[in-house]
Amino acid sequence: MTKSVPTGSVMVVGAGIAGIQAALDLANSGYLVYLVEKDSAIGGVMSQLDKTFPTNDCSMCIISPKLVECGSHPNIELLTLSELKDLEGQVGNFKAKVIRYPRFTKNKAAEQYSLPPYSSFSIKSCRNQPFTEGS
Repeated sequence: MTKSVPTGSVMVVGAGIAGIQAALDLANSGYLVYLVEKDSAIGGVMSQLDKTFPTNDCSMCIISPKLVECGSHPNIELLTLSELKDLEGQVGNFKAKVIRYPRFTKNKAAEQYSLPPYSSFSIKSCRNQPFTEGS
């Protein structure tokens, strides 16, 4: 795999086996991919299965290489514990608002401050930018 300069950005909502494969195909084509998943880990239901039909193959044997490649691909930005809140624009020019829920809270900070339950940010400005608190 050679590192390429992204030619545009794409959002894939859902990081099951189909979302992971779509993200990998788009990232290998040169797009910057934002992979949004509502759970804390990618893989979906397939990562919970033992065997797959009809070949009776081990499901982790199929999905593990894709998980590793997706997690280490330079053109894929994983957004776990996140949901798509709003989407506006037209074909080729969308602006998405994603809610990103916290993984944990520190007790001291939670006692001293009234923290919002999530952070929101614009996909256009999330690269190398701090999150802005939203409602």
